[in-house]
Formats: sequence, C-alpha cells, structure tokens
Amino acid sequence: MWLTQLLERNRQCFAERTALVDEERSVTWGQLYDRTAELARGFAELGIERGDRVAVLSKDRIEVLESYFALARLGALFVPLNHSLAEPEVAGIVERVGASAVLGESELLDRHARLPESVRVRVALDKPAFATLGTLAPRRELPPVADTDPIAVLHTSATTGQAKGVTVDSASFRAIALGWLVMARPTDDIVMVNCCPLYHGSMVVSLTYMAAGATVALMPGFTPQRALTAVERHRATHMWMVPQMLRFMLQARSSQRTDFSSLREILYGAAPMPLDVYTEAVERLGCGFRQVYGMTEVGGPFVTLGPDEHPAPGDVTARIPCGRVVPGMSARAVDREGRQVPCGEIGEIVVRGPGVMQGYWNDPEATREITLDGWTRTGDLGFVDEEGRISLVDRTKDVIIRAGQNVYPSEIERALMTHPAVHDAAVVGTPDEDYGEVPLAYVALEPDREASAAELLGHVARLLAPYKRPRSVEFIEQVPRNPAGKIIKKLLRA
Repeated sequence: MWLTQLLERNRQCFAERTALVDEERSVTWGQLYDRTAELARGFAELGIERGDRVAVLSKDRIEVLESYFALARLGALFVPLNHSLAEPEVAGIVERVGASAVLGESELLDRHARLPESVRVRVALDKPAFATLGTLAPRRELPPVADTDPIAVLHTSATTGQAKGVTVDSASFRAIALGWLVMARPTDDIVMVNCCPLYHGSMVVSLTYMAAGATVALMPGFTPQRALTAVERHRATHMWMVPQMLRFMLQARSSQRTDFSSLREILYGAAPMPLDVYTEAVERLGCGFRQVYGMTEVGGPFVTLGPDEHPAPGDVTARIPCGRVVPGMSARAVDREGRQVPCGEIGEIVVRGPGVMQGYWNDPEATREITLDGWTRTGDLGFVDEEGRISLVDRTKDVIIRAGQNVYPSEIERALMTHPAVHDAAVVGTPDEDYGEVPLAYVALEPDREASAAELLGHVARLLAPYKRPRSVEFIEQVPRNPAGKIIKKLLRA
C-alpha cells in the first residue's frame, strides 16, 4: 500500500532526517515509521477496524499526519474535517459517513460534544494518552491493505453548496505523486512550509513532497507572521500557499526584515495569481514560482506550471496558464456533448486517470453527474493551447449569459484588479429584463485608497468589450473567500 511503502522507503534511505516539524516538535523518518505502526495497533485496541470511518477534527499538527498514515495502514478511512465548521455541519458530515470514531484537539472535541450515535470512540490528539497510545499494545498482524482499498473520504471546499465526500484510495495518491515527481522533480533536501490545511485535497501536495523525502513544516493555521517565522526558523526552500496568503505575507511589516535567501520556489494554487502580487513577490523573494491546479475529485494536484514557464514580472498583459497535466493523467477541453474542442477553443476541462476518485461517498447520483463518458468533469471552463498548456477561464456555474453571449466573471475580476486602488474583486450575475443577466461587481479597496464606482467602470471600459462590462459596482469591506482562497459567490448572490 502506497502510504506505507512511502514510509518504508524513506526510513530505509534517510531514517535520521526530519520528516515532519511543527511548532511543538519534530519527528524523523525512522520515528514516523515506528509511530505509525504503533498508532495503528493502538487504534485497533480501541476497536477501530478495517473499513471504519474516522473523523479528524484538528488544526495542522504532526499528530494529524501520523493518524492519517496509521489509519491507512489499519485499513480504516480517515475523514478530515474543516475545524472552522459549525456544530451542525460537523455533525452532518459525521452522520453521512457513519464515522465510528473522532480524533481531534481537545478544544475542538469539546466544542462538538454532541455527535451522532455512530461515534463510539473519541481521542484527543493533544493529551498524554495519545502520545502513549499503542506503546503497550501487543504486536499483532495488521490486515493487508491493497492500493485499491478506500483509505480516505475528503470533503470538497463547497463554495456553491453542501460539501461532498470524495472517496479516494492509495492508488490515487500514488498516481498523483509519481506524476508530480516527474514534472516538478522535488529533491530530498527540500524543506516545505505548508501554509494550507490538511483537511482537504490540498494535503496531497504535502504527501507528494514527502514521497520525495522532503521535510514538511506545519502550522496550526496561517498567519503572515507564522509563515515568515517558519521560513527563517526552518530555512525553508519551498512554500505551499494560496495567492491571498502570499499577498498578506508581503504586506506584513516584518516581511521587510525576513531572510528569504533559502527560498527556491513558491507553490501556489486554488485561485488565480494576481499579476501585481506575482510581480512584487518575484522582486522581493527572488525565487521561482510553480502554479498548482488541482481538484479533490481527481486526486489533488494534476496540472502544474513550472518557474521557467511563468511570465516576466511586470508584464501586465500576461496571462498565467495553469500548466501541463502530470504524466499518468489525461485532461482535455470538451463541449456540452463531451466532444473534444480544438486547441484554443473554450470548453469544460475533463480529466481521467488513476488519480480520479472512486466516487462520492454514498452518492451515486452525484457521481454520475460529474462523470462524462469515463471522464471526470471539473466544472472549470478553459482551453488547451498548442503546447498542451491548460488555461482556465471560469467556472461553468459562474458564467453570465448576457443576451446570449458568454461573459466570464474572472476576466472582469482581473481587469478590476489592475486598478491600483482595488484590493480584491468578485463578479456575479444579476437578473436584467432586457439582457437576461448582467455582471455586478463587488470591490474591496486597498487601505487608505479611494476610487468611485464611475472611475472603476471607466477603467474596465478601457480594457473590455461593452458586453463584458459590469452594470454597477458595489463596495464591500472584504470579498468572502474560503480557506482555500476561492471566492464564495453564493454569499454575494444572496
């Protein structure tokens, strides 16, 4: 089984090197391998069996990844939960997957004291009992786990509705990791600061770099200062973040005093990179940038754009494509009937390959809806150029149909973001008697900057065709985004 083999290989190759580090402690590859086997026996002593679903409710810490590896070795499915969810939301997910156990930090377990009756085991990751769990358990044979056995139910970020449980197996992690190792060529001397949560598909990036033998540094939630401190403390070579995190990090006063000389590469994904942020980051950090395009349903990061393919900083006309699909996976743009469209023509991006999920947990209808002739639909509109690079235009659900013409909100958002007073922007469709639907722009201004709606509309008018221009602009303090950096447009539509 891939996750266990990953640990075996790295223990064999560099047992004394650091595998994981957080703000409390660190573990070597040898220690991580031993602790995983120990924890698997401990979980078995608690009555957790092969096929059981185990919810994990915690901020990022070493114990979370230790638990993922241990549960996978036992054949149980780990179910990471977004720790910011409200009590009814957590209870709903636990009930839908029929979780028999919940692991988590004490504070979060106390906050979610009332859970469905299926939960018979609760384990606090930050209590001494967890540290000793399994240490006295008798050595026992653990059940064999095949690469095709399900090992996790990962939940989508749910910007448009209820989160869906994505069932994945070890073969999915392996396929994405091997493809990524070929494309990005990570080395075992990498120290990657992971700024993203371990409770959805983005955690596959960490597993992929661990497969190369890299050290992964974890934080209990992103703050600009935490990230900056981690860079210096760990002499980080790589960072994994969303563009908004990068913007906040650069805006922090202490960033002017931070030593970035160890950095080689910033990995970013989940949202488009604003060109102004990219330009400033290139100039100040002096490292390469790698775009990550992924989706939980297709195994996580399946497309990447390397540092040598990024535009020159300061090129305001540049468009940064997502990149090329990793070896072992396939992607194309198709029309509504599922037919592949020519190079450069916009269609929905669909994916297939061994990284794709087994399906949505206990939801065959939703699984059928996302499947098209053996391909998995991403819901993203984009095109493939003659060199195989994929560029995204917008989400299929977000496209505005104005008098029969497609208007892509992301194009308007990019135009608005080129105005120096605009900090963030989001565009949604609003009903119109004459045109059916027209764009409405929500804008958050930079601190201490001013701009009128008329000024912004005039700015966009110089950049976009008349049918693409927003009808009006509304100013808000902050554009609502989820932890992955994606705009929560359902809140704006409401």
